[in-house]
Amino acid sequence: MTYCDAHFHLVQSASYENLSSFAEAFVAPGFKGCTCSHSEEEFLVQESLAAEFSEALALKLAFGLHPQNPDLSLAPFLEQLLREKRIDAIGETGFDFFTSEFRSDRLRQDEAWHLSLELSSFYGLPVVIHDRKALDLIFRDASLLKKIPAAVFHSFAFGPREALSILNHGINAYFSFGKAILNGNKKSMACVAELPLERLFFETDAPYQTLKGESFTPLGDIKLVYQKASELRNCPPDQLCASVGRNFSLVFDRH
Repeated sequence: MTYCDAHFHLVQSASYENLSSFAEAFVAPGFKGCTCSHSEEEFLVQESLAAEFSEALALKLAFGLHPQNPDLSLAPFLEQLLREKRIDAIGETGFDFFTSEFRSDRLRQDEAWHLSLELSSFYGLPVVIHDRKALDLIFRDASLLKKIPAAVFHSFAFGPREALSILNHGINAYFSFGKAILNGNKKSMACVAELPLERLFFETDAPYQTLKGESFTPLGDIKLVYQKASELRNCPPDQLCASVGRNFSLVFDRH
């Protein structure tokens, strides 16, 4: 039984916990995951850590222009990574209108988003999407999203109706859920219970996405997420892991 974590931050996690201990604990049952980075320095550290733990952890690497800081000067570095086949996904990218400060940066977010979709289509890699309070822009660009291999909605913040509508627009979409389902988030719990299993991912967003009283989210909390998801779907954990593992291979094993 292998656990797949569709979204976390390896470099930041390493500052909170001992990665060697985590890797040792997950040799059995096994661990696959996609780790994201958003600066050149962070990516190089991420790449080094992934290589260091490659025998124990099957990691896919992503790099993107995060909507909270869509630094367009990093576009050449992103394209370099794509040409050299050093990443397995583009992201995070998308929109974040959660605060007035983020909303004021809409033009840069939009430019980074469209660049990411263009590169995804050209290089044939999936996109990891961060979207807060901007679902309308996903539907606005449905025709562009239909052209990319896969769209992984990290920590999807909407309900089953919105998720199914995205799929009905012809987008090859997957929806990932983390500790919100441990925190009683009704929309997330409904999505996990009702969406097709072949469209689901689970994540920790480690070391972020903490519950009340937590200082950080450890990578090992992916087990807790799967346990709760198993209860919501009335599905044995080993079957759930196997199904999500197939989704993970379909999306991220493109090199």
